[in-house]
Amino acid sequence: MKDKIAILAPGKGWGNFVSYISCFKKISEERKKKIVIITKKFSSAKSYLSDQNLVDNFVEISDDTRGIVKKICSIIYIYNEIKKLNLNEIFIFHSSALYVLISYFAGVNKIYAPGIKYQNFFLKKDFKFYDNFKSKLIDPVEESKELIKKILKINYVPFKTLKFNEKIDDKKIAVCIACSGYEKQWGSENYIKLIKFLSSKGYTKFLILSGKDQFGIEEEIIKKSDMKLEFIKSSKKTISQVIPELKSCKLFIGNDTGFSHLATAYAKKTFVILGDCPPHTYSDLIIPIDKEDNLTRNSNSIKSISFEKVINIFNKNEN
Repeated sequence: MKDKIAILAPGKGWGNFVSYISCFKKISEERKKKIVIITKKFSSAKSYLSDQNLVDNFVEISDDTRGIVKKICSIIYIYNEIKKLNLNEIFIFHSSALYVLISYFAGVNKIYAPGIKYQNFFLKKDFKFYDNFKSKLIDPVEESKELIKKILKINYVPFKTLKFNEKIDDKKIAVCIACSGYEKQWGSENYIKLIKFLSSKGYTKFLILSGKDQFGIEEEIIKKSDMKLEFIKSSKKTISQVIPELKSCKLFIGNDTGFSHLATAYAKKTFVILGDCPPHTYSDLIIPIDKEDNLTRNSNSIKSISFEKVINIFNKNEN
C-alpha cells in the first residue's frame, strides 16, 4: 500500500531550502506522519532536521548536474530513489517540469507542484497553484504556502521554528560575513565597526558565521577587534559543527545568506543586511536592513547601506 509522503525541494541555495521548513512541518502535522525529504547535498538538511520529529528519511541528490552525462545520471538516480520510496504523494517545491515527469514515471499517485510555466501542462487542476502557463508569479515561499493551503484544505500556514534545548547566552551574538557573491558582502571594515558597537552594548562573544571563501575576512575582523572579546570562528567548520553555537546566540546580524534563514528557523531575531535581493517576509523575526527606497536594486546596492543606518535599525529593534 502506498502511504508515504515526500517533499522534493532542490532549491537555489540552502537558505532557500531552510525558508520552506514551516511548509514541511505543516504537511507533516496535517497528514499526521513523517515525511521523506529529497534535496540537494548543499542544503545540509540532516544537520538541522535530523533532531526534529518530522522527517522519516533523507534522500540527497547531486549538487552538480552540469553537462549531459551528469544530467542524465541525476535524472536516473532521482527516478530510482522516488520509485523505491513507493510514494502516495509528493510535494515539489521547484519550477521544473522535469521533476513532475520523473515523479509520474516513478509511479507516484499524487503529484503537487506550483504549476510554473511548462510545469503547468503536466499537473492536474486541483494539484497546482497557478491556473495556467501565463499566470503572474509570486514569491516562491508564498506560492508554496498557497499550494499547501489548497492541497491540505487549510486557511493558514504559520511560521514555525525548529525545536532545540541549548540555553541562550545573552552576551553572545552571531555576526554573518558569509555570502554567495560580492553583491551580498557588506565588507570587513563595516563589520569591524559593528563588532565594536555591539561590544559597547555588552555583547562579549561573537560567532563569526563565514564560509571558506571568507577565511581572510574572518581573520582580519578578529585581528582588528578588541582582544578581550571572545570569537568563535566557522570558516573551516561544517554546518553541523556551527549549529550548536548558533542555537545559543541571542541575536543574528549580517549578510543575506543561508545562515540568516537558519537563525530565523532557530527563533533568533535576525537583522539581515540586504543587497541585490528584496527583503524576506515569511517571518516577523526577520528585520530587513535594506537599500534606500529611491535607489535601484542592483549588484552594488549593499554598498549603499551605511554603518549608521545599520546601528539605528538595530537599536530600534534589539529588544
